[in-house]
Amino acid sequence: MADKDKSTSILPLSRVKTIMKSSPDVSSISQEALFITGKATELFIQALARFSLEQSKDQSLVDYKDLAEIVNTEETLQFLQDIIPRKIKAKEFFQMMKNGDSEVDT
Repeated sequence: MADKDKSTSILPLSRVKTIMKSSPDVSSISQEALFITGKATELFIQALARFSLEQSKDQSLVDYKDLAEIVNTEETLQFLQDIIPRKIKAKEFFQMMKNGDSEVDT
């Protein structure tokens, strides 16, 4: 899945720039930094998808459940737990709340 033209980016760089500028610590962004950040993000997404596919029961597709499982089991990806949490049913959540469980972790 490598790009034949390494000078292009799949992600819209205007959106990447908007996200980068949302940080109060960022005042200006050079075109080079913007491109490198966009490219690094693309490569990270590709690696995450490949790893999830390898760990998936169905080797032809990646489900949300596969991504959530990888994020919650791999130590290096745990920074994504708030973004890609494991899904639980509302019934299970309410039962946990009723039992007074302070940590919701299935």
